[in-house]
Amino acid sequence: MKKLFSIILIIIIITSLSLGEENNTLILAGDFNLPPIEYLDSQGVPKGFAVDIVNELSKKINKKIEVKLVPWNDAVELLNTGRVDGIEFMRVTEERKKRYDFITYLESFSVIVVPVNSTIHNFMDLKERKVGVFNLDVAQLFLRDITQTISYKSSYEVLLGVLRGEADAGVINYYTAKWLITQNNWNDKLKILPDKLFTNYAGIALPKGSPYFLILKKGIDEIIKSPQYIYLLQKWFGEEVLLRLEIKKKESQTQWLLTLLSILLFISLVIFLSRRYLKKEVERQTFEIRKLLEENKKKYEELRIGYNFLKEISTKNIQELEKTFYEELNRLFPENNIRLLKRINSEFINLYPKQDQLKIKMEDLEIDKSQKVYIDIENKIQYVICYEKEIPEGLFDLLIEEFKHVIEKTTLIEKLEKEKEVSELIDLFSEKTEKVTPLGSILKRVLNILDADAGSIMGYDEDDNVLRIVASFGLPQEVVENTVLRMGEGIAGWVAQHREPLILEDVYKDKRFVIIEPRFNIKSSICYPLIYNNKLVGVLNINSLKDFKKFDKNDLAMVEKIASVIAYLLYKEELEQRIHRLNKESLIVLVEMIDARDPYTGGHSREVRNIAVDFGKYIGLKEEELKILEYAGYLHDIGKIKVPDYILKKPGKLSDEEFMIMKMHPVWGEEILKNVSAFREIGKLIRYHHERWDGRGYPDGLSGEEIPFYSRILTLADSFQAMTAYRPYKKRLAIEEAIEEIKKCKGSQFDPNLSDYFIEMIIKSKVKIT
Repeated sequence: MKKLFSIILIIIIITSLSLGEENNTLILAGDFNLPPIEYLDSQGVPKGFAVDIVNELSKKINKKIEVKLVPWNDAVELLNTGRVDGIEFMRVTEERKKRYDFITYLESFSVIVVPVNSTIHNFMDLKERKVGVFNLDVAQLFLRDITQTISYKSSYEVLLGVLRGEADAGVINYYTAKWLITQNNWNDKLKILPDKLFTNYAGIALPKGSPYFLILKKGIDEIIKSPQYIYLLQKWFGEEVLLRLEIKKKESQTQWLLTLLSILLFISLVIFLSRRYLKKEVERQTFEIRKLLEENKKKYEELRIGYNFLKEISTKNIQELEKTFYEELNRLFPENNIRLLKRINSEFINLYPKQDQLKIKMEDLEIDKSQKVYIDIENKIQYVICYEKEIPEGLFDLLIEEFKHVIEKTTLIEKLEKEKEVSELIDLFSEKTEKVTPLGSILKRVLNILDADAGSIMGYDEDDNVLRIVASFGLPQEVVENTVLRMGEGIAGWVAQHREPLILEDVYKDKRFVIIEPRFNIKSSICYPLIYNNKLVGVLNINSLKDFKKFDKNDLAMVEKIASVIAYLLYKEELEQRIHRLNKESLIVLVEMIDARDPYTGGHSREVRNIAVDFGKYIGLKEEELKILEYAGYLHDIGKIKVPDYILKKPGKLSDEEFMIMKMHPVWGEEILKNVSAFREIGKLIRYHHERWDGRGYPDGLSGEEIPFYSRILTLADSFQAMTAYRPYKKRLAIEEAIEEIKKCKGSQFDPNLSDYFIEMIIKSKVKIT
């Protein structure tokens, strides 16, 4: 009995705890597709500014809040039917205020999005036009009487409707429009017009009389005053929203000052009418207020210029940033003869205006009498602004700070991207794969990572003790073809001999090296020995032709990570070439042995190869395809090594039984080559060189285009050589007779189209018969 009572008591306690936990959870709905405010990521996890605000709110009020993101119609329906406690982000309207209580935390507004070539330029142009809107959005309610509104389920579908031409324009939330255009790379297809529509506040919407209103409002008020709120604004909307808040703050201050001015003027007027002696005091105060207004107006203008400058440079690379920064300084302070200098290793060059590229040392720069501002990047002076006349503080300092901030951010991003590319390149070749990547392709990726202009991979020939270029980019063809360096000769020869990497600037002035001929103007180089298993396999050369790009230890560290991968691939490629040559030479010996067994067909394989290659050239095949024909032509009869001598050397016609054995030689040829990986595909081609177009050939009875293309070429070459060669058991045909025979058999034995081209080649004497 006691046990039963204990079990019931435990169940009651667990149930109470469960219900308590359930009652302690607040559920807020939202739109599943309104980035960057609220959306579901690819894993179905809620993300966005509103979601982060709600998470912070949950911590503030010490109450669990569940965010449920669904289509907007469904979110509104959930709130109206009481199945959720509220909506985390809803824009405030007079109509909605009748039904819901709002706790706002973000100023929101809609914008017009149109194709870049649209004739719509502002809000007035929307009249009677087809306008895409988000279903149940503020825009839909406002625009339905003046435009032809088209309702979509999400902001993303609104923009798709504009792109597809279903709507002339779309009206959606500004932050969502900017996010979607950027994320989908639609900047060259869509543009946002400057008009702001329906500016109002947005935030949490609760049913009228909700018991959670006061506690949630208190939490939101605390969040808005905290640094975390500024961080979340910057995280999701970037620097622009902070500048917008600052401008709004300045506008508010200006408005307050205007109000104060009005009051003071009114009081002054009353005092002036009653007491004339206060006139001078009123004038003084009025002057001070006007002066204050002018100062605020100036600060506002500076903020506006700073905002536009930041907006312009936020997506540029470093070279574009530098140019834009100089042009903006020159535009704002045209009489100051501003110069922008940039550090290259231990010296500075005159970046703008574009003059000579003389290098200036720091001590010489300090002697220069012009006024200077030094800009530190990562605790190191990287830029110097030189100017003649004094520039007032304020806007000048603001632009320098913004430039420095964006340069630091861009430099970090580029550095991380380079590190990522290096890691991906190393990971790619760390995997066990048989996929072959050309060295030239790898070299291009390395040059791109290092922002280099030219380079080469040199392979070391141990037999001749020389270095030769095996892959290159940005080098003249004659340099690639003619460069052969002995050990110790030139920079690469020195690096190979000493097995030490080098970073060089004026390479032709370095007395350690014997430079045979300066071929082009190299400003900076990295030369790195490629070593695999303690064996020298080559040298990697990286070159910069730009004055402002000089390699440093960071670049050398990246090369060091990649060099081992290139060394391995170079070693592997050399090893595969040696194996390929060995296989080829071995098979050629076998073919020569076969030809030597039959005095009547000696040299047949070589001639078939020559005819096939000549025909391949005639019909415009590529070099790699001609190689296939060369090997296939030479090896097409290798299977005859299994044919007995009494059949192979028989001077007369073969019996049916003997012919059946002879017909096996294409199959035996494929079986032999199947064991040699380099020639496995060639084996498949020679298997079918006795197939016929009409399907009556052997060994598999293939017909038409079922027969491989190269096999059909071999059939023509083999048959033509056999027809025009001497055999003791048949008459040798003249070339004209052989042509007639091919004409007679095209469409039955031979491919009809290839036959026409083959005959055309023979008539034009593109093939020689010995």
